[in-house]
Amino acid sequence: MDIRYTNDNYQFFLRVSTLIFNEDESKVLLFNVAGRNFYMLPGGKINELEESIDAIKREVKEELGWEDLEYKFLGISEELVNDKGYNNHQINLIYKGIYKNTIDKEEFKGLEGDWINFKWVDVKEINNYKIYPNIVNEMIKDSNKIHHSVDNLLKQ
Repeated sequence: MDIRYTNDNYQFFLRVSTLIFNEDESKVLLFNVAGRNFYMLPGGKINELEESIDAIKREVKEELGWEDLEYKFLGISEELVNDKGYNNHQINLIYKGIYKNTIDKEEFKGLEGDWINFKWVDVKEINNYKIYPNIVNEMIKDSNKIHHSVDNLLKQ
């Protein structure tokens, strides 16, 4: 069971994601969901009593079939946003992953369905993409330090 709860019009989620670079860190893997105009990082919810590093390994295996990435903790992002009538508070633990294999396809579908579109993006072109959470662009530019951000869209 993943770590989330709902109380009236409030929802809390604990999520894990990864910023996956190719070996020379010139490309980064992003995905979007059909019908959305923005990109995100691979990942998902953390299960009860599951360590975050185990959660990201599980999620990457489920979504991409990959098991041999090396991970390093990269940061935390918090998002507070109203969506579908709920005030959502999401805490996202983010890891840096290194993909050491050859990139066969620049774009491909995820294992969980045709509605998930993965894309290797050149790091030099990252500013041409709308990516959530907002901290991702900063993390890509400096992936050797720990990051923290809060996006409180409820205050707008």
